[in-house]
Amino acid sequence: MSVTVEQARRISEAAGVDVIAALSALERNNGDALAAMLELERQGLTPTPPGGGFYSTRAPSGGTPPPPGPGPSDASDSARHSGVLVVPWSDLKEGLKDLFHNCLATRLEVWRKGQQAASVPLLILVVLLLFFFLEMAVVLGAGLLLGFRYRLSGPLVEGETVRSFLSSLREAMDRFLARLRRS
Repeated sequence: MSVTVEQARRISEAAGVDVIAALSALERNNGDALAAMLELERQGLTPTPPGGGFYSTRAPSGGTPPPPGPGPSDASDSARHSGVLVVPWSDLKEGLKDLFHNCLATRLEVWRKGQQAASVPLLILVVLLLFFFLEMAVVLGAGLLLGFRYRLSGPLVEGETVRSFLSSLREAMDRFLARLRRS
């Protein structure tokens, strides 16, 4: 397919490159304007417009461009691409590090008759529950029957929502144990 100077001039204006670069890109892509634009972008010859950009084979009045948003090369914290949340590795690493430290700082306290009998970091408790679920359920249940009370304390349970959930759970367990003792 023969490439005209008019096509090269339009590509040159749209891509922000000189006419010679646009003409050679068009010739390498057999006159395909979109492929030529993409090639110029891959070569790093086209400046990226602020807020991102897109290429279209339609005339400018033929439709509205997609809304500008964060792209994968932006320095933003995270972005959504096709419904998938993309989080940079550094943010994920920091979040996991914070979660690890908070799980170590949050503890399960075992109380009996107003005195603390034992305390275990939440991380250790979770690992024990994962690998020895039945054994841990028996131990925790036996502790409840023997009059021990469990309480979580630390940064992960500082909020009012967690406190209200745990207090309602404690009340439900107390009612269950009262029924169990009656029967």
